[in-house]
Amino acid sequence: MTVAVPGEAVVFDCDGTLADTEPISDRAWADVLGVLGYEPTSEDRLATVGRPYAATFAHFATRVDLGDPAAFRQRVRARFQERFASELRLFDDAVEVLRAVAAGGLPVAVASSSTRAHVHRVLERADLTDLVTAIVGAEDVQQHKPHPEPYLLAAAKMSVTARHCRAVEDTEVGVASARAAGMHTIAVLRGHVPAAALGHADRIVESLTIADLEPLTWTS
Repeated sequence: MTVAVPGEAVVFDCDGTLADTEPISDRAWADVLGVLGYEPTSEDRLATVGRPYAATFAHFATRVDLGDPAAFRQRVRARFQERFASELRLFDDAVEVLRAVAAGGLPVAVASSSTRAHVHRVLERADLTDLVTAIVGAEDVQQHKPHPEPYLLAAAKMSVTARHCRAVEDTEVGVASARAAGMHTIAVLRGHVPAAALGHADRIVESLTIADLEPLTWTS
C-alpha cells in the first residue's frame, strides 16, 4: 500500500480540458456576432481561447459594435445554454484521470475562467461534483488567467502549497497561469491550440493518463 505524499493535489482546468465546451462557446459567440454581421476568424479564436468574458468582449468590440456589455453577455449566455444542453460532451481521458486521482486519496480542484455555476453544471453532467474538493470560478478572483491567482487560490482552498500541485490545462493562457503559480503543468492537445503555443508546459500529451501526473503517489 502506498500513501499519498502530504500536500500533493491536482488542479484541472474546465473548458477544453475536462469538457469539450470550447466549440460550443465558439458557436454561441459566432451565432450572436453573425447577427451583427461579423464572422469570427481563426485569429480571433486563438486570441480569445481560455479568456474570461470581459477579455473576449473587449477583443470583439474592436471589430464590431457590440453595444452594452451586460446585454450582449445575456445574448451569448442564452445561446450557449441552448447549445450546452444538447451538445456538451466531456473528455473521457480527463474524467477517468480525475476519478482515479480522487480514488487515490488526493484532493482535486477545478480552476476556471468560467463561472462557478458553469463548472458545477459540467461536473454534474459526469457525476464528478462530490469528487472535487474546491472550485475556483471567474467571480472568485481579481486577476484571471494568465495571472497565477486562479491556481494559487485553488491550492489555498485545498490547504496545499502550489508547488505540490499538478495542473492540467489545454490553453496557452492556462499553462502560463499554472506555471506562474509554481505548479508542474501538463498540457493536453485538444485540437484548438497548436502544440507550439503550449511549449512552456512541463509536459505535453495527446491524451491524459495517470502516468502523466507522476511522481504523484496513490493510496490503494
